[in-house]
Amino acid sequence: MNKNLKIIIFGLLIWLIPTIISFLISYLNILSLFDIIVAVVVAATVIGFSYLYFKDIDGNFVREGIIIGVIWVLVSIILDLVLIILGVTKLSLANYAIYVAPVYIIIPAITIGFGLYKDQNKQDKG
Repeated sequence: MNKNLKIIIFGLLIWLIPTIISFLISYLNILSLFDIIVAVVVAATVIGFSYLYFKDIDGNFVREGIIIGVIWVLVSIILDLVLIILGVTKLSLANYAIYVAPVYIIIPAITIGFGLYKDQNKQDKG
């Protein structure tokens, strides 16, 4: 699969999986656990797709981690904004900026961490 296509597809899935889980949480009315569950789902999803992405990367690991982290955050924010604009979610932009968007700092933290790990691992072997 083309690397750029993989980045976009993984970005869409990183947004879609936590979004579906957040709708289920809302539907099941367990909102008291919403923040924790969504943060864990975002982290687990990013870890999984970072692993899948980095297993095919041979170098420039930190650069790759930064690039995919930024792209995946942008994909998530853009798609969230589309849902807000379409009225699918009842969040205001202010509430989104305060409560939802900050969770996405997890994404580049994980992808850059993967890049640092892979870079260090390559140096140790090399």
